[in-house]
Amino acid sequence: MNLKPVICHISDFSPEYPGTFIDSLHALVRYCRERIRIETICIFPETARGRRWLQTFDNEGVRYAFLPRRRNVISDVRCLLRDYDPLIFHTHFFLYDLCAIFLKLMLYKDSKVIWHYHDITGLTLPERIKDVVKLGFIGHYIGDRCIAVGDGVYRSLLRAGFPREKLSLVDNGIDTRRFFLNHNVRKCVRESFGVTEGQTVFLLLGLDPQRKGTDIFVKAALEVVGNSSVNSLFLIVGRKETRDFVSRLHEYSLLESYLRVIDPREDFASLLNGIDVLVSASRREAFPYAVAEGLAAEKLILCSDITGMREIYGNSEGVWFFPSEGWKILAELMQRAEKVTRMEREQLGRINHEYVKAHYSLDRWCEKIGKIYSGLLQSRLT
Repeated sequence: MNLKPVICHISDFSPEYPGTFIDSLHALVRYCRERIRIETICIFPETARGRRWLQTFDNEGVRYAFLPRRRNVISDVRCLLRDYDPLIFHTHFFLYDLCAIFLKLMLYKDSKVIWHYHDITGLTLPERIKDVVKLGFIGHYIGDRCIAVGDGVYRSLLRAGFPREKLSLVDNGIDTRRFFLNHNVRKCVRESFGVTEGQTVFLLLGLDPQRKGTDIFVKAALEVVGNSSVNSLFLIVGRKETRDFVSRLHEYSLLESYLRVIDPREDFASLLNGIDVLVSASRREAFPYAVAEGLAAEKLILCSDITGMREIYGNSEGVWFFPSEGWKILAELMQRAEKVTRMEREQLGRINHEYVKAHYSLDRWCEKIGKIYSGLLQSRLT
């Protein structure tokens, strides 16, 4: 029986909206099909079944399947791949990492295993011990490659014991063609929020409110409102968890109409058009897609100075940093952003756009991942 060679992506990803991760996966599937001449199977947890973003896989004839959301899915994967020869198992977001290793040991001895790390390794002692076993031992002797999405992740993987010769730094990429300044869309979005002429709109993504520093953003907003004749609106993207988190903050009751928590929307690009400043107050982040998207949309960025962020974004003049947890410094930067003229803000926005286009485009990302694939598969592709 002739088995069809494929690259198998196993991703613990099932949100309502696709975001840039699915954009990236689609771009890589097309790259492998056109440049390496290998098809791809994308496997998601059962919780992704029925998501509207799966339609884009259907439109391009890309096979996808679903797994139970548990660590041991060896028999499930074997059943899904009964007609295929998985040249590479490429896992995302931890859950299926060890399963891919066991699949290689038990069933697919010639397959290569790539772990894609989208986050910094463990910070607590128990997490560090697990990382040493997984990365320093299992990854060292059995894994074939680990990809870090940013400098901070790369350094944390080295500290955990992953061998440098098997570790690659490939910064995430975004579809810069999807994020751009559109004045007509901007006008419609601002009208929907009741934004007045000259009002400065700050936006924070707070879907994981503690990690994303939602409280830091709220404290800074109150400082701005209390210390100036403010003409600003502060928006936080989130759902019930975020609304509950914000409602428990003392500062929230003092902000009145200046602060709103809004639902996520599928077309994040249109929302970016309607704001002026994107804030990332994260306490821990590997490569915040939203910041890159904000740069592409020509927005001024205020970013917490956490591990790896200066290496990624620090060379663009339109990204201003404040110390992690430093809500007073963030407030000062917000007030400074309010005073920037429209012409100056647009200039900084254009600089940001050119920077992200030059360094973090999906084309560059696919080429780097494709080079890793080709290197691992050299003996099987010749």
